[in-house]
Amino acid sequence: MSISMSTFWLIVAIIFGVGELMTTSLTLIWFSIGALIVMLISIFIESILWQVVVFAVISITLLVIATKYLVDRDREVKYNTNLQGIISQKAIVVEDIEPYESGVVKLNGEEWTAISK
Repeated sequence: MSISMSTFWLIVAIIFGVGELMTTSLTLIWFSIGALIVMLISIFIESILWQVVVFAVISITLLVIATKYLVDRDREVKYNTNLQGIISQKAIVVEDIEPYESGVVKLNGEEWTAISK
């Protein structure tokens, strides 16, 4: 039993897609998209070697461009969530904070573990 190259590339795209769902890095999605593109052009390109080369070029190019864009965009964003959003804010001490040990403070209705400067 042999499968067509289009079916093969669809399976590769699905595998990378499922792999991406298991991670949070936005890395494998570009290989999934590359496989989908090669799936479409595999109708015109019969050589498996050229299909693999096109897949690698498209996937790596998408990865590099997206990573550069996301990293540049990430540098401009100031996070106001979790720890980054509460650093340097004043809170009420609920449990004493001894030197070199942690205690508990209350900030915006939530209790946090804190260490004094």
